[in-house]
Amino acid sequence: MKRTWIVLIFVASIAWTGVYAQDVDYVRYVVKNLASKEMKGRGYVDEGDERAADFIASQYKRFGLKPLLKNYFQEYQLSINTFPGKMLVMADGKELKPAYDYLVALSSPGREQAFGLRWLLNDSVSSSERFSALRNEDLSQILIVTDKYHKEFADTNILKAGGYIFLKDSTRRLTWKASDGLKMKDYVVLQMREGVISPQTKFVYLAFENRFREKYISRNVIGMIPGYAQPDSLVVITAHYDHLGMMGKNTLFPGANDNASGVAALLDFSRHFSIPGNEPYYTMVFIATSGEEAGLLGANFCAENPPFDLSKVRFLLNFDMVGTGSEGIGLVNGDTLVNYARLLERINESRNYVKQIHRRGESCNSDHCPFFRKGVPSFFIYTAGKEWPYYHHPEDNAQGPPFTEYVGFFDLIRDFIKELSKPSKK
Repeated sequence: MKRTWIVLIFVASIAWTGVYAQDVDYVRYVVKNLASKEMKGRGYVDEGDERAADFIASQYKRFGLKPLLKNYFQEYQLSINTFPGKMLVMADGKELKPAYDYLVALSSPGREQAFGLRWLLNDSVSSSERFSALRNEDLSQILIVTDKYHKEFADTNILKAGGYIFLKDSTRRLTWKASDGLKMKDYVVLQMREGVISPQTKFVYLAFENRFREKYISRNVIGMIPGYAQPDSLVVITAHYDHLGMMGKNTLFPGANDNASGVAALLDFSRHFSIPGNEPYYTMVFIATSGEEAGLLGANFCAENPPFDLSKVRFLLNFDMVGTGSEGIGLVNGDTLVNYARLLERINESRNYVKQIHRRGESCNSDHCPFFRKGVPSFFIYTAGKEWPYYHHPEDNAQGPPFTEYVGFFDLIRDFIKELSKPSKK
């Protein structure tokens, strides 16, 4: 009989641990799906973001989350440029490798032509003889090769050139961004790694096509779990699911850490709080946003058209890039919402969940910002560590990130949410 009780206690302890535990295997499953080739980089080529939204909604349904609207989706419109087809750049007949040798800014129109080159490096725009000489040339069939000191060229085309090549340090990866694609220019802009071309390069040939998607329908994905004690008060978790998509039909930006990892954590918390015994004190709302990479578009739309009363939000937690953790976590708004930061620090000091909490000030650099500007107390939380350095690059793929300290990250946030039900300790 004694042995039977020991077995029962052991089984019960396993069950109890399972109720409260995070699920790293599930997190990796989500990242593997969201960063897969089938998701097309969760951008706007072949409706990659739509595929991702459907996957997230399927997980909400799996865990029994309730929709706040007629379904899980909050639709809005955006306009964005895309490169859905061929993507070819050659220098003096040598084909260059996309994303490694060069990137084409999403503001660029399609082109199929050869361009001559003119170089303008480290020159003062206002006084340089070189600049003055170029102003007197017809540069419509020319690409100006320049550097970080002349970033304004990309916006103004003061030289009326066919386009610009901005050289980047060869020791650093090139990084793409989607926000360039909100408006199209009538000239091309490229990043290129130093050493790929030289002053002896005679011409660069471009052959790529674009498709400007006007009034594209994108969707935030929103679900909720009612609170058992104060259902009219809310704790909100957000994470953006969009990424950069594709630069041509063969170059995929999977976005595993940015931000399949954050969505995986969001879904893991939805799984956790949906388990009997884990019901939340406050109602939990989960918002997987789109359009973040293009300029916080989904979060802005949701903050302006909230499906719940923003004044009822007890706290909002935004997860963006949580796939590492060897150096702890970063806490944007930590120096602003000091009492909440201290609560998080006290929890961590008593239970040693993560190595360090790095407080930061306000920054409108992720999806917490539109809500915070509406008066919602909000943290943007990311993990810190050099073990997964890939950002806005094809190598941020489904084989990683490593989730070095995901267990501690999850447990810290879980305990923080639980402590929010104790007003005296906020």
